[in-house]
Amino acid sequence: MKKLVLSIALAIGSMATFAQSEKFVATMTEQAAAIQANYENSYMPMANKMERIAAAEAKEWTPQYWMAYCLINETFKLKEAAEKDLLLEKAEGFIKKAESISPKNDEIEVLKAQYAIAKLSVDPMSRWQKYGADFQEALKKAEEINPENPRVPYVMGTNIFYTPEGFGGGQAKAKPYFEKAIAKFSTFKSATAYAPNWGKEASNYFLSQIK
Repeated sequence: MKKLVLSIALAIGSMATFAQSEKFVATMTEQAAAIQANYENSYMPMANKMERIAAAEAKEWTPQYWMAYCLINETFKLKEAAEKDLLLEKAEGFIKKAESISPKNDEIEVLKAQYAIAKLSVDPMSRWQKYGADFQEALKKAEEINPENPRVPYVMGTNIFYTPEGFGGGQAKAKPYFEKAIAKFSTFKSATAYAPNWGKEASNYFLSQIK
């Protein structure tokens, strides 16, 4: 009798876990798609939803990743340096949580590169040395972990595109990186439906702007 009760309890537990997993996948797939399709609107409504998911799914790295992604990209829509730094401080916490769950993750390294550029852009004159180096290091690690990640050349290309020619940047120098990104996107497959898959449309856009 005890064995029967135990078996039933285990079966119910397994069903609950499966249902929770299905709900998590469905919710994350919907939210990740919305985040990656967002360009003009604020990221904060999506960030608030993702923060709740991150709190409930403490063992999953993707909610932490997307939370940080939202906060980082939101800073590019703000004007006040103090507001930007406040969001970036919070983003850094989520990046660290994601990395503790999934160490040596190329997508997290790419996100760290984005974080570095966001920090640098708040005050370029005083921050370029530290965060410029952090940016390069993060992308180097990402490429070492996964040479086929298309977001590595895309993020590098974006940085070069917006860097003045006098400082080693410019559209002509950025073009090969976007072309490389597009080539890698043609064979890239996300690990899950809610894993990072952004950058392809933007790469095509930047290429269309380069004469």
